[in-house]
Amino acid sequence: MNHSEFTDKFHWLNGLSEYYRFTGQEEKFEPIFKALYHNNYYRKRDIIVNFIENRYSGFNDVPSSLRRSWINMLLNEHMDDMEVKPQLITSMIATVADDEFVNRIAKFIDYFIFNDETETLLPDLGDFLSRGQVKSKLWMITEIAKIVDNGKLGNVVFYGGWYNFLAFFFYQQFDVKNIYTIDLNEDVVEPSKIMYQKEHDDKRFHAVTADVADLRWNGNELYVSQKDWIKYHPEYDSHLDYTIDKINTVVNTSCEHMDNTWFEKLPSGTFVILQQNDYFSNEQHVNCCKDLEDVKQKYPMQNIFYEGELDTHLYNRFMLIGVK
Repeated sequence: MNHSEFTDKFHWLNGLSEYYRFTGQEEKFEPIFKALYHNNYYRKRDIIVNFIENRYSGFNDVPSSLRRSWINMLLNEHMDDMEVKPQLITSMIATVADDEFVNRIAKFIDYFIFNDETETLLPDLGDFLSRGQVKSKLWMITEIAKIVDNGKLGNVVFYGGWYNFLAFFFYQQFDVKNIYTIDLNEDVVEPSKIMYQKEHDDKRFHAVTADVADLRWNGNELYVSQKDWIKYHPEYDSHLDYTIDKINTVVNTSCEHMDNTWFEKLPSGTFVILQQNDYFSNEQHVNCCKDLEDVKQKYPMQNIFYEGELDTHLYNRFMLIGVK
């Protein structure tokens, strides 16, 4: 694989670079980013030397076959038979630039790779971890922290949550009781539970398949069809009687993928965090907005704590944080 092919295929490394910069850990990621994405031979040399001198935590536990594959990957442009795969990159990053978020991403990818039934369903990391996606999420975290007293968000529900890597930052940065992530696609449920295994085991992370336009509210209590809930959470049995929980915060970063029914059904007084965009050319986007004023008209709030836009280079991202 020549280097231009590598950068085209694995441009999501730029998204991880944004994450490491945001968390103040760029020094951990810089060597591997320059080695792989910038094809810097000095950094490749340094990493290989560190392999030889066993300077990375947990390196002794890595199978020799995997270590060999990592070195082959660092030298991939000189090896015609070397196929670089996402799991090789993330597993090496998890060792070289050890970090909880990337460790979870690596386990998330392993779920697909080592399961014959799911290997073909591996999500496009170019979308999942694109620079625009990561910057948009970190932007949200930064602005919420300026608004919410003591970081208390209570019970949080994500509409159109997908695999929901954003939930990681909510657990890390804020005082969160439970997180509920709701998506139409049932294929995202099990992988997201892998990513949040500890929180799921502690019954603080709940993934449900449902159409958010069909959800029912009674005051701040949110209800979902019991058959959907029990299907993915058999450990709860049937005593929930359709109730998800009393919700304190609603997050929707996928507004462009759905009409406004979800917002119209929210009770007055709901604390809402939403993102929209002007990426009209994406065929999956059925409800984009042309600018921030368009967003404010589509999603009227009685009190707006934050409004702003972010240039992601490919499109503009809009955000509102407020009370409906």
